[in-house]
Amino acid sequence: MNRGLEKKRLLVVDDQVSLTKIVSTIATEVGLDVKSVNDPNRALDEFLDFRPDILILDMVMPEKDGIDVLNELMLTGIDTNVILTSGFTESYTRLAASVADFHNKGPVRVLRKPFRRDQLMHLLREVMTETTSA
Repeated sequence: MNRGLEKKRLLVVDDQVSLTKIVSTIATEVGLDVKSVNDPNRALDEFLDFRPDILILDMVMPEKDGIDVLNELMLTGIDTNVILTSGFTESYTRLAASVADFHNKGPVRVLRKPFRRDQLMHLLREVMTETTSA
């Protein structure tokens, strides 16, 4: 199957239902096929099933934080572009980026919460362009 002719896939993992709806709407507008997960314990199954080109992952979630989720997803070996979202400290997002780097995954982008619509659109378009040319 030639994934180059298909819509790029985005998986959004965030415990805030309202945020995943907003991100999904914006991502659909820029031409992405989107799935979202609000339970971090379901992220791995959805990731394996959907095999996204781009992952937007919240760093602060109940039960399982973003670093644990990221590590699980990176262990699959599925190549995906990672965008971390957090309103948390910069050191926390640096730690998550180092987890991705450990798995030879990069660059990892960070979208700080709260973010604006235009910031998300710009970042998604940038990553889509990179995944198309790769």
